[in-house]
Amino acid sequence: MSRPSSSRKLRYWAESTGQSRRAGLRTNHPVPSAAPAQALLESRLLERLGTSSNLCAHPFGIASVTSTGTSLTLHLDPYLGQERYSFPEHCLSRLLPAAPAPGSGDDLPGIPGLRVSGIEAGGRQLRLHMLDSLGRAAGLVLALPSGQAEGWEEVERRRRHWCKDNGLRPLWTAPRLDPVESAYLYACPSLERSRARRAAVGSALLRRIALFHTVAAFYRVQCWDDGDTWKIDARTAHPRAVWHDQLLQRLCHPKWGLPVNLSQRFCHCAEPDTPYQWNHTCAFYFDGNTTVKDDPLYLRIHASPEGRDYDRQIKTLRQAGAPEVWMTRAFPRQAVQHHDQQYRAEQLR
Repeated sequence: MSRPSSSRKLRYWAESTGQSRRAGLRTNHPVPSAAPAQALLESRLLERLGTSSNLCAHPFGIASVTSTGTSLTLHLDPYLGQERYSFPEHCLSRLLPAAPAPGSGDDLPGIPGLRVSGIEAGGRQLRLHMLDSLGRAAGLVLALPSGQAEGWEEVERRRRHWCKDNGLRPLWTAPRLDPVESAYLYACPSLERSRARRAAVGSALLRRIALFHTVAAFYRVQCWDDGDTWKIDARTAHPRAVWHDQLLQRLCHPKWGLPVNLSQRFCHCAEPDTPYQWNHTCAFYFDGNTTVKDDPLYLRIHASPEGRDYDRQIKTLRQAGAPEVWMTRAFPRQAVQHHDQQYRAEQLR
């Protein structure tokens, strides 16, 4: 059997520029499945990072991923949003648990049971693990972007000070589950069990997150587990969602794809008499390709109604560091030209 090409592996793992040729590309299969505890941690992380409406250079701020048998390394973007807010700092605010002020009624931020194991590689890598009463191992590594001057020590220290200044009690170095975390996890046991059953799909999505940047042309992607199914909501700047069939093919690839099959398709993009229109939606339903029946996937793609006026989105993505080659695919040529003309006109004022 011939070894898979590096270009195919890069589509599943790496940046659209093809710059990432890290350890994960040495394996024969680019996306090995995670063990149950590891899959649960990865799916929770995907949900925590996948619901933001802010734009990053890559989907959910993840430039690429590499894998070992027991852990996953996420290589992060530096910024999100038009204000170039620190994405590593945003990660900690979304992932690390902290107990709300007593009597505040606030929800527990972060992932219950997630802990910081240490900071390595000269401050560039933050190692995380999940507390598990059964003793199962689950870990993740967050790698800072190469151009970022400060290390994880400074980012973590700022997050800790913010929590204390706002009445929250940091929990990410506690040796065991805090009662607040236990109460959260055991408040809805049926929901937690269903999340655990669907964790394999969430983990598989995270391990193939590069597909949304290497074979699709969505300028924004959101993803979450709604309690019944994993939902992916994507927006395209094209009047027809012309890139979704490539994504579907790779998501359902029998060897490289997710454990799902496309079951229902509500899309008329490819039909010859379909009118050229904006603001339409294509929807795709997937069935689980496993013995578990409640882990399907739902993909919804909107052709956004902004027409050629994507100035705000283009400006934000460029400020966040999105690769120019990908930008030319994600937006119609006239939209980029319109933005550039507007920008030059502002510079001449």
